[in-house]
Amino acid sequence: MLRRISRRCARVQNGRDVLEPIRVLLLEMPQLLRDILEHEVHKRSDCELVKDGRGAVRLLTERIVAPDVVIIGLTAREDEALVPAVFARWPGAHVMTVTPTGNDVVVYELTPKQEELAPMSPAGIVDILRNAVRRSRGLRQG
Repeated sequence: MLRRISRRCARVQNGRDVLEPIRVLLLEMPQLLRDILEHEVHKRSDCELVKDGRGAVRLLTERIVAPDVVIIGLTAREDEALVPAVFARWPGAHVMTVTPTGNDVVVYELTPKQEELAPMSPAGIVDILRNAVRRSRGLRQG
């Protein structure tokens, strides 16, 4: 069952709001790039990796917890056809496409918005998406 909590303030603990983690899904990417990005996601206490061994087609049709962020590994610009399918499945998600060489990184939002970004490190990729989700939740960027 998919669930959304307004502003993601799920509960109060010790007098402070405790936010649900930012859920990150990695799709269709080489294992080395996946390992690097998984490492960067795990380093952030407010992020959690949506682990799933199914391929993109199965993920887009079967029930899983809705991700906040989807990072898609592209082998060619033509592979961008997967982006509309991701938005159709999870319209509130932030979507980023990366090429294995890291020379072509693009962020998509269903607002609709597309922003070309300069090549960046795996840490930069995770940070820019974290900030986008935090901004959409009305939270301070960290």
